[in-house]
Amino acid sequence: MYQKINEDSEIFDFLQEATLDGIWYWDLEDLEHEWMSPKFWKTFGYDPKEKKHAASEWQSLVHKKDLSLVKDNFNRHLKDPKHPFDQVIRYRHRNGTTIWVRCRGFAIRDNDGKPIRMLGAHMNVTKLMKSQHEMNRLKNEYEKVFNGTQDALFLIKVKDKRQFQFIRNNQSHQKITGISQSMIAGKTPYELLGREAGEAVVDHYQNCVDKETTVTYEESLELPSGKRLWNTTLTPIFSDNKVTHIVGSAVDITEQRALENELVRRANYDALTGLANREFLTNKIEECTQNLDKKFVFLFIDLDGFKEINDSYGHAIGDQVLKEVANRLKHSIDTDDFVARLGGDEFVIIKCDLYNLDAIDGFKESILKTLTKPIYHEGKTLHINASIGFSRFPQDGLDYDQLAHHADRAMYVMKEKQ
Repeated sequence: MYQKINEDSEIFDFLQEATLDGIWYWDLEDLEHEWMSPKFWKTFGYDPKEKKHAASEWQSLVHKKDLSLVKDNFNRHLKDPKHPFDQVIRYRHRNGTTIWVRCRGFAIRDNDGKPIRMLGAHMNVTKLMKSQHEMNRLKNEYEKVFNGTQDALFLIKVKDKRQFQFIRNNQSHQKITGISQSMIAGKTPYELLGREAGEAVVDHYQNCVDKETTVTYEESLELPSGKRLWNTTLTPIFSDNKVTHIVGSAVDITEQRALENELVRRANYDALTGLANREFLTNKIEECTQNLDKKFVFLFIDLDGFKEINDSYGHAIGDQVLKEVANRLKHSIDTDDFVARLGGDEFVIIKCDLYNLDAIDGFKESILKTLTKPIYHEGKTLHINASIGFSRFPQDGLDYDQLAHHADRAMYVMKEKQ
């Protein structure tokens, strides 16, 4: 090859034309003297004929900071051949734009190891650098979105059927769950959450893969931050028409659900006794009366002697009496039965599967026996009685109003007899 190059200059011309984006040859004994191939100058929009073979020609086009890098690597390479002369630097094109060039070279040394020449090559990497910058820009934007959102985000790799691996989680996820990036990266759901919880989330992940669509669900997980309730959305990511990844977005709804439950409790239960209120009772009756084959008894209970206790001892003692009455009534019914407080000293029991009059009378007597037992509170012995009226479904009424009216009338008849 050396012989052919010496014999035919066209071979050398071809090599310098085809090799990268230019080659150069630098006289280290005269640092201003440097030969640059024509292609080098064309890269920057110049006519090679306009340019001298001088180091100052190309150095004037290099970004000042990058020129310092070149000189530093140059000096270090001259001192130590093992240190590579290889860097990417910015040149100024004739039209004012920036051209990124990778410049490589090595020193040719004499028999004493003294560097006397440098041979090198240039490669225009502007497109590559622009692509890299664009990728970095997109990555930075992704990071801003990924870590900027308040939602807890996590990324999952789909490896195979029911085989998933966590890749990363964002800062919100780390803060809310107590799971750091190092704790989650590369872990399977089983490794991160344990067998039982891992199996549950794998079911959801596989459901997302199978349906190839977004799925949303609620889940309760025991995490380093504690047991929390999450509303989780899984979004499949496709590659070649196959789900390869899943993006998870989870919102902590623990407090929200607790608030909702509290609002439901306040709307449906009596604040003092914890029993169902009139609204809940009405809905319960409406539900029960949908089936005419279902038999139950509506018992209306009005306390006797409660007003005297309130007047004598005050409302605080009265409230304690109502709580005790509620507790006794709850323990007097079966699982399928229902007890509610209408307000004041009025209560209702819905007793299921009780229709025979003798059986109803027996149940009434047991309730009266329970309620008339003395109530001991703060050294005081308190006594109350009760009047109870009842109605039967469907014989005495088909809705709440009819059943309540019938039971109320029966209760007043009982009061008049006492």
